[in-house]
Amino acid sequence: MTHPFDFQIQTTASDGKHTPAECVRMAHENGVGVIAITDHDTVAGVREAQAEGMRLGVRVISGVELSIQEHGMHLLGLGIDIDHAPLVAALARAAQNRLAAAQEMVKKFQAGGFAVTWEEVLREAGDAIVTRPHIVAAIMKRPENADKLSGITTKHEFFEKYFSDKGPYYVRASTLTPREAIALVHAAGGLAVWSHPPVPDFVGKCAELGSFLNDLMGYGLDGVEQFGSALTDADCACLEMLSRQYSLIRTAGSDFHEANPAAPDSPWPRSARTIGEFPTFGRSLGGIVEAFDDALARKRSVADPA
Repeated sequence: MTHPFDFQIQTTASDGKHTPAECVRMAHENGVGVIAITDHDTVAGVREAQAEGMRLGVRVISGVELSIQEHGMHLLGLGIDIDHAPLVAALARAAQNRLAAAQEMVKKFQAGGFAVTWEEVLREAGDAIVTRPHIVAAIMKRPENADKLSGITTKHEFFEKYFSDKGPYYVRASTLTPREAIALVHAAGGLAVWSHPPVPDFVGKCAELGSFLNDLMGYGLDGVEQFGSALTDADCACLEMLSRQYSLIRTAGSDFHEANPAAPDSPWPRSARTIGEFPTFGRSLGGIVEAFDDALARKRSVADPA
C-alpha cells in the first residue's frame, strides 16, 4: 500500500537506482503528493527533483541523510537551504571522507583476495558518491571472484556477510557527532529527524533507545521517523510512545532505493518496492505533514523573526 507522502527517498545522487526526476515521476504515478529527497551526505539531486516536482505538481522537500559516527545512526535534515555555506562545506568534507573510506574498503577486499579495482568501482558509481553497493556490484561482476563467492548468490547476501556495519571489510566514513549534525541542519534552516531509529544497538530495546533519544533532545532533535519500510510493529509502537513523551514530530518514509528491491539482485531487500510504500500496522498517519510544516515554520520564524 502506498501513502500520500514519503519523507525518505534516495536517488542516483547517492546509492539509489533512479534519477531524482524519475523518483518524482514515480511519486506522481503512485499518487504521492509530498516527498523528500534525502540522499546520503549530498543534496546534489534536490534541484532536479524540485524542477520535476514543479512540472508535475508534486511537492519536493529539500533534504539530506547525514551519516553520524555514534551507533552508526543517520540523521535527516528536512526543509534545509541546500546553498547554506556551512552545510555545503560539511557535505564536501563528507564526500571526501566517503571517498577515502571506500578506497580503504577496496584495498581490504584486494588484500582478502578479491579481484576488484578502484576504477571498476568508480564506473559503478558514475557521477554519484561512492557507496558500499557500488563496491559490491563491482566485485560480483568479476568472474574471478566466483570461488570466493561460493554460496553467495545475491548482492544482499554478500553485503550481509562482508559489508555490514560490523563486517570485516567495513570502514566507517562518518565523522559528525549527533550534536554537530543537528546544529548543522538547524543552521541551514531545517528540521533534524532521526532516521530509522532502531539501529542495531537498539533493536528490541525501547528503554535504551529512549535514553539515547533523551540525549539527542538535549542537542535539539526535532523528530523521529516513526514509520519506515524496515521498521516493525514494535518499533512503531515504541517510537509513537517516545514521540509523544518528548513532544517530537513524527515522519514516515519508504527509504526507497530502487523499484522492486525484493528481486534477488538487490542489496536492499527490506527497502520499499516503490515510493510511498511503508507499513503502518494500522496506526494513523494523520497530521504528520501538518505538524512538520508547523515545526518548520516555527524554526524559520525563530531564525528570522523579521
